Amino acid sequence: MTRYAFLLSFFLILLAGFGVSVAQEADEESEYGVLVDEPGVDLTYAYCAACHSEKLVAQQGLTREHWDELLEWMVEEQGMSEIEEPDRTIVLDYLATHYNTDRPNFPEPGQ
Repeated sequence: MTRYAFLLSFFLILLAGFGVSVAQEADEESEYGVLVDEPGVDLTYAYCAACHSEKLVAQQGLTREHWDELLEWMVEEQGMSEIEEPDRTIVLDYLATHYNTDRPNFPEPGQ
């Protein structure tokens, strides 16, 4: 998949995702919002929620390679600061484990 096609797909999914409710009850929501509370969530939440809702992350299902490409795109095109090591590996490990193409933690409508 070309980089352009990947980014276009990402934004189409992003736009479609706004129609999916990922809200949780206030008493069930963790300090990391809807992100799965597993190792790496703290850094992932800090880097991602600095610019956008963590719900955008939870709605995605990307391979590690595509998460990496997306982070590069955010740096190059959106002005995000580069995530330095070891944080970058921790964030990518977290995203690839919990928000991969099999979407093991994709929020169900109404949650």
